[in-house]
Amino acid sequence: MNCSGRISVLVGGLALAAVIFAPGEARALNECGALASGAATCSDQAYANGIHYNVSTGWEGGVAGDVALTVTGGPATAITARPHNVLHWERGAIIIRTAPQGSGDATTRDIALTVGADGAAVAILNRSGAESDGVNIDQHGKAADGTTVTLGSGVTIGTESAPMSSSGVNVVILETGNSGDHSIASAATIHSVSNGFDVSAAGSGDFTITNTGSISVTATGGRSVNKNGILFWWWEHRRNPGEFGGTDRTVDSTTTITNAGSISVGGGQANGIDLGAHGLGLYRVVNSGGGEQGITASGANGHGIWLDASHHTGAAGSRAIEVENSGRITTSGGRGVWVQTTGARDGELQAGQHKGDVSIANSGSISSANHAVFVDADMGAVSVTHSGG
Repeated sequence: MNCSGRISVLVGGLALAAVIFAPGEARALNECGALASGAATCSDQAYANGIHYNVSTGWEGGVAGDVALTVTGGPATAITARPHNVLHWERGAIIIRTAPQGSGDATTRDIALTVGADGAAVAILNRSGAESDGVNIDQHGKAADGTTVTLGSGVTIGTESAPMSSSGVNVVILETGNSGDHSIASAATIHSVSNGFDVSAAGSGDFTITNTGSISVTATGGRSVNKNGILFWWWEHRRNPGEFGGTDRTVDSTTTITNAGSISVGGGQANGIDLGAHGLGLYRVVNSGGGEQGITASGANGHGIWLDASHHTGAAGSRAIEVENSGRITTSGGRGVWVQTTGARDGELQAGQHKGDVSIANSGSISSANHAVFVDADMGAVSVTHSGG
């Protein structure tokens, strides 16, 4: 709803005229229309308090079935994050949330978000004083519920002088019963202080993350360490050092992160791509960005590609890790590619926890302050091939 206009109020016999809302300032839930039919399209205008959909049954704006939200874009489309910095799922400029975790809502629904189709301009802006993501998706589906996020080349998330104060894109797949496939494809320009993409997954389907745009994570602002261009981590994998609790992934699906654009990260322990895997499956990282594209990690102990896989439960000889670099990786304080695997829980190989294989191939250019390629493998066969620079 676009509320604008002037209201005259009679107070003590005096008629007071006051402007209540200017166009674009009275933004509330379901700004682009109710998702009664499962689809909504946002018009080319300013959204001063974000675009927010809570689509769970029994909640405001609840719908049964799939959700498709399109932000077409245009010269007037500027979306400023909501003025909120407490609950994780409420922060951001574009927010889609399905059923709350543990609510019992078993509705099957896919989520599809398209922003800036055909290269149309969309400016997603940080909210000063609030912890803000550019795009925030909470997928709580318990069945074959897929999630698709597509960001066009005209989309900007944050700016160089005012980056997003959290992540550019945050996607959370919360239910272990989710068997849908999930995809993030971005040609956007992203500026943030923590992560470009922050993806956490509890589902058993395939995950595909593709960057053909530009991701820049600043050295200052936000957290002082552990910044990432693209971060993917298995939801049940508790990431504290030495802590390997939670549920292992048991379905042989594939997670693929591909960078064909530019990723630049600064700050201590800031990685271009960070993939934390837990359990069965194939985990692939591909970097083909070269020249001015590629991956740059300029901070101390920052790695180009960091891949940590634990407790792979596939049979001996199964695929576990694949890293392919045909582009450029440059680090100032860390390693170009670092792969670490752990074939046992708590240091002891458990029944069913066998050893998947690791394959690393470099035909591109790696320049690092430490090792170009470093493998610490406690799993299956390791293959490293090098034909680049």
